[in-house]
Amino acid sequence: MKTRSDLLSEARKTIPEMTVQEVHDHLATGEMPVLLDVRGLDEWDRGHLEGAVHIPRGKLEEEVEGKLPDKSKDVIVYCAGGVRSLLAGQTLKQLGYQNVTSMEGGFGDWEDAGLPAEVPPPPAEDETVSDPALIESQITHLEQVLAQKRDLLKRSQ
Repeated sequence: MKTRSDLLSEARKTIPEMTVQEVHDHLATGEMPVLLDVRGLDEWDRGHLEGAVHIPRGKLEEEVEGKLPDKSKDVIVYCAGGVRSLLAGQTLKQLGYQNVTSMEGGFGDWEDAGLPAEVPPPPAEDETVSDPALIESQITHLEQVLAQKRDLLKRSQ
């Protein structure tokens, strides 16, 4: 029976990897590969590479051919840390995609390097007060939490 490590070793034999800086530099040349983000929706919503296509890893086989019909295009797959993207790259190869690369280090390394990302704005808050009692109870709760934190801070000094 194979281990996770075995699967990753096998994937690295067939899927080339690029560092985040190499991907950034490649994009700066004007090359336009498909950027495929295989992270979950919550991760995508916190930020992603500009122009990326989002298909969560668990839906890859189901959605990829509809969203990426040209199997000859260059595809750079990324996730949060470079593991899911490597396995997704292997799956893409098995599905007939010819030019697949995994971004080593994933979106985490991309952010750590300070490279540009598309971050959606936070959702707008509803400015209408539909339940004043609820808002008052939330404020009271937050004030209690703050008081506890202040007390904890005082005791630690």
